[in-house]
Amino acid sequence: MGKPFIVRVGDLLREPGSRRLIDVEVEAERLETSAASTIPGTPLTLEGAVVAMAGGVEVIGTLGFDWYGACRRCLDDVTGHVDVALREIAQRSPIDDEIYPIDDDLLDLQPMVDELVLASLPIAPLCADDCPGPDPERFPTVTEDEVAAAAAAEEPPPDPRWAALSELRFDEG
Repeated sequence: MGKPFIVRVGDLLREPGSRRLIDVEVEAERLETSAASTIPGTPLTLEGAVVAMAGGVEVIGTLGFDWYGACRRCLDDVTGHVDVALREIAQRSPIDDEIYPIDDDLLDLQPMVDELVLASLPIAPLCADDCPGPDPERFPTVTEDEVAAAAAAEEPPPDPRWAALSELRFDEG
C-alpha cells in the first residue's frame, strides 16, 4: 500500500501557484487523549490540495475521522465524527517548529494529520446536551451532609494497643 501521506512536491516548488490535489482514505490507527480516541480500522479521510508558494507549500483541506469516549456525565460510551479544516505550511528549511519540513522534495503529511486529529478529539465528550448524569441505581450519590452524619454516627474502632484494657474488670464490693 505504500505511504499514503507522502506527497511529491519538488515539481510544485519550481512553479509557485501550482497545486496538487490530495484525496486519501486510510484505516485510522489508534490516537488518544485522556478523554477520547480514534476508532481503529474506521476511515480517516484527507481531501484537499498542496499549493506551491514562494519558499514552500501550503496544505489546505479537510480531515475527517470517527472517535469514541465516555460521556463526562453518565460514563456511557459516546461516538462521533469530526470534520476539521487543515491549513498548514511546509518548507525545505523550516525556521520554526510550527512549519513542517520537506525532505528530498517529499512532504510527509502524517505528523500534520496526527497533530490535527489529537487536537480535534473532544476534551470532555457528552452523549447528549440533556444528559441527566449517572444512573442512581448504578451510581448512588450522597451529599456531604449525609457523609458527615454517617461518620459522626459511627463509633470509631478501638485502638488495638488498648484492647487488653477492655478485658479488665473491677469488683464492686
